[in-house]
Amino acid sequence: MEEQDINRLLNRLIDGTISQEDFARLQGAMRVSPEVRAEYYDLIGVDLMLAERYEVPTHISVQAKAMNDHWVVRRSKHKVVKAAVWAAAACVLLTLGGAYLFRDRPPAATLTSSFDCQFTIDGSERSITTLKEDEMLEVKNGVLSMSIGPHVKALIEAPARLRLTTHEGRLDLQEGSVFLQILPGGKGFEVHTPGGIIRDIGTKFGVHVAADGTVETHVSAGTVEIDREDGQAKRQIRAGEMAIWNGKGAIRGGINTAGRFVEDLPWEETIFDDNFDDPDGTVLDKKKPDTGLPWATLMEMNPSTISGGMLDTSTGPRSLQARFKADQSSKRRVYIVNFSTQVPGNIWDKAGYPDAAERITFLRPGDAPLFSLVARASRTHHWQIKNELNGDHSIGTRVSSLLQHDLTLTYDSGTGEVRLYKGSSTKGTLIDQPFKVGAGNSLDSVIVSNDGGGDVALENFTVRMLTYPQNGDSPASR
Repeated sequence: MEEQDINRLLNRLIDGTISQEDFARLQGAMRVSPEVRAEYYDLIGVDLMLAERYEVPTHISVQAKAMNDHWVVRRSKHKVVKAAVWAAAACVLLTLGGAYLFRDRPPAATLTSSFDCQFTIDGSERSITTLKEDEMLEVKNGVLSMSIGPHVKALIEAPARLRLTTHEGRLDLQEGSVFLQILPGGKGFEVHTPGGIIRDIGTKFGVHVAADGTVETHVSAGTVEIDREDGQAKRQIRAGEMAIWNGKGAIRGGINTAGRFVEDLPWEETIFDDNFDDPDGTVLDKKKPDTGLPWATLMEMNPSTISGGMLDTSTGPRSLQARFKADQSSKRRVYIVNFSTQVPGNIWDKAGYPDAAERITFLRPGDAPLFSLVARASRTHHWQIKNELNGDHSIGTRVSSLLQHDLTLTYDSGTGEVRLYKGSSTKGTLIDQPFKVGAGNSLDSVIVSNDGGGDVALENFTVRMLTYPQNGDSPASR
């Protein structure tokens, strides 16, 4: 509708002379236009001051009766607000769900997370995908993409802590790494840090705040302005440049280092998957999984077979290897392994085998072991992470390999860290300490084995690989 047409209808709504057809047209305009709604509220205010009296048309008053207990109605009964005003307000509240007059401010940002991402808002984990103004966002693992209005996109890499202090205009970065891509309409966006303000002048740039307050900014395109608000002259950093400083210390310049920041969410690929839904009696050796290369038997006393939708290593020692799809990437990767254990068929004999053990070993290319999940009888068959490069073990878990559990394991080639969660995703409970096994490695295959009377039964086994767009290490390994 034309502006003059909207003004005419708004005035007719306020004075009670609007027709039913025009009333429906105006409702549609209010739903899609905040400007129309704002003008309507202004007219209500003016009309309140004039305090004119008149009858309300039936097609409005019928809806108004449904609002009999609303505060506007209560005020009208005390002759502060006349009938037409609360009737008009009632029709808007009913048709628009009451959202526009009394709702909270809209979210400051929308969030999209990587598969391995963990984050909290004001200290609690939530399943929501929006962030409100002044809420504290802490990204503990993975990468979070944040759209701040239509003009600003931020990629936040764990670990990081920040808050948005105004809609579409200011981000308070307390610690961590953020890469910002800002369209022309977002020019002037500010990143506030312990070392001052970094102000956009139409650009792409990354900001990293270290635990000691050191600030780095790397500019990929356009220009940023550093304003330390302490009387020092503002300084501009252009595309291809970087700057680093601590507190009020001197700003040191340099060349922008490509790959210091994650510029997009990592892409995900399943490189192995087997749910063991084959017919009972299917021999595992040379069996093709749903994704990945065929299983290979390295050692067994009798044939390993599928039974009841599971791979059960009972009835003898064995070592079974599954190779993943080829990984040719040289970039940073995060491997996410989901598997479910069940009660093995021979659990009854475990008391007689004090040296029994179950193992799931992850190998690098060339069949070189990197780390294992180990469950030994001496630790009540509870899972523990073992670094196969030096023999070190993690603190360990209280989760038994002999019982039903859904587990998720991650290995980050950027940090060299292994994490183990109870549950079917990284949003589950962390059940062991994050454990370093060596950075820069790719995973090539897995070996499921048992010895000394140990047994493990797997209901499914899936490996996903997240490939990060940047070429460097993660901030935690810098």
